[in-house]
Amino acid sequence: MHPIPVAAAVFLFLAFILRSLYQKRTARKVRDDELPGPTLLPYIGRVHDLPIQYMWLKFKEWADIYGPIYKTEMLGAKFIVVSDERIAEELLVKRAKNFSDRPMVRSLFDSKSTHGSMEYLPLMGKNQYWARQRRATHASLTEAANAQYYGVVNHEVKRWLHRLITEPDKFCDTLEDMASKVMCTLTWDDPSLSEYNTKSAWGLLTQMSPAGPITNVMTPLWSLPLFMNPWKRAEIKRHDEQQAWWMERLQATRSKMEQGVQRPCFTRQYIENSKSQKLSGDYEVSSCLGMLALVGVFTVGGPLNYFLMSMVYHPEWLARCQKEIDEACGGRMPTLDDSAKLPTLRACIRETMRWKPNVPTGVAHEAEEDEYYRGYLIEKGTRILPLDWAFLRNPIKYPDPDNFRPERFLEPSWPTFQAPLTQYPTVKGMTSFGWGQRACLGQTLTQDEMLAACGAVCWGFNLTFKTNAVTGEEIHIPLNKSNSLLIVKPDPYEMAFVPRSEERKQEIIEQWLSADAKDAAERAEFANGAEKRRCM
Repeated sequence: MHPIPVAAAVFLFLAFILRSLYQKRTARKVRDDELPGPTLLPYIGRVHDLPIQYMWLKFKEWADIYGPIYKTEMLGAKFIVVSDERIAEELLVKRAKNFSDRPMVRSLFDSKSTHGSMEYLPLMGKNQYWARQRRATHASLTEAANAQYYGVVNHEVKRWLHRLITEPDKFCDTLEDMASKVMCTLTWDDPSLSEYNTKSAWGLLTQMSPAGPITNVMTPLWSLPLFMNPWKRAEIKRHDEQQAWWMERLQATRSKMEQGVQRPCFTRQYIENSKSQKLSGDYEVSSCLGMLALVGVFTVGGPLNYFLMSMVYHPEWLARCQKEIDEACGGRMPTLDDSAKLPTLRACIRETMRWKPNVPTGVAHEAEEDEYYRGYLIEKGTRILPLDWAFLRNPIKYPDPDNFRPERFLEPSWPTFQAPLTQYPTVKGMTSFGWGQRACLGQTLTQDEMLAACGAVCWGFNLTFKTNAVTGEEIHIPLNKSNSLLIVKPDPYEMAFVPRSEERKQEIIEQWLSADAKDAAERAEFANGAEKRRCM
């Protein structure tokens, strides 16, 4: 990055701040209808002491001081932080009509506009594109769930177990690749696309997160001329490459359909049902599908990493899960059909997602109009931040909140216990999936993929700390080191995957070789059938 544009940008930004401070040097009187919150400096607000790393901890610290709903500002943007589930329910569900918009993400191009942005469904403003893409996405995911994802999830889990034997030190990459392969197969029927899909997913997530480009925090920098704006130039390149790749995927699927060799997938379904779905054309269709494929990487990668860590640190719960699986499944690898018989496994998954939430800051909503809540004015354009870290560490609902306690979902003495255990615990409906009209559409897929992957790895392996080959000491796994993006995952760590027996190891190898051969045969059979149909 050239130093002259950066220096100029910093100079202009500081000049802008100094001008704002000069214009607002007179202390502002606090209104009676104003929420409590930390003292705000003119224009800057509290951006100077809000850390980019793990900012949810600072938001929680302020919540403990100023209460379950408080205000703050950062560089002119108004925020209301909610740390009480009941208040979030009242605002984001019961008053969803006014609080379901999304704020602009500064370092993305037109992420929420009503005038043509149709690329990133979860970030989109509450407009016509959001409404119709949400309907289409819901239809695709519902159909896939009802068909148990056409066997794709179980197939990719078998591949992942095999890779844990052949390349165990790459488990952080392979578990993410498994999630990406699931989504690439469901979306385009092509698991080989997973590597680029994963790269594209993290590129977008970095760009949209406060801990990403500096322009997401120092927003005036985004308005610099292009020749002195390295952040905008980088986003143009990322954006254009991603959109071109999505369009290529759509065109490739359409070409295969014309040849009669495209197996069922979300893209084929969209093309066949394009009239009823009322999407506006190839650009919108390819963007809607591409975003669906990306999100599936985020929602499983982080939680699955943290599940592995929780089992290493709590071997007693790993043993309980293994005993339950062995008894319920008679020695075979569990599948989605076994869910009702595996409450201990589901409790460990649910507790993992509470203990280490995937979106600790929550995803901001934006008020469309001025509205009063409990006598306090929430102005139009204010961002409502549902602080998931605080929700999931409420000591009344979750006693001993900082510790991993799956029994809170299994024993009637805990406040979160629900019956029957054939249905509960479930991760669907967790606050981490969002609120009201903005709740995540992929909750069922996340739940099912986590069940299949976590159940299979417990069935196949003992999960332990890795041992240093020189010193013989266990290698520590840090529990509180992660990225600070909007959706988090732990920093790279080491652990060991030890097959539970030599017989189990051979079974893992053989079941993948068999599944791979079967998949290849089915693809060949479909292609041969298409060729015969063309010749008739």
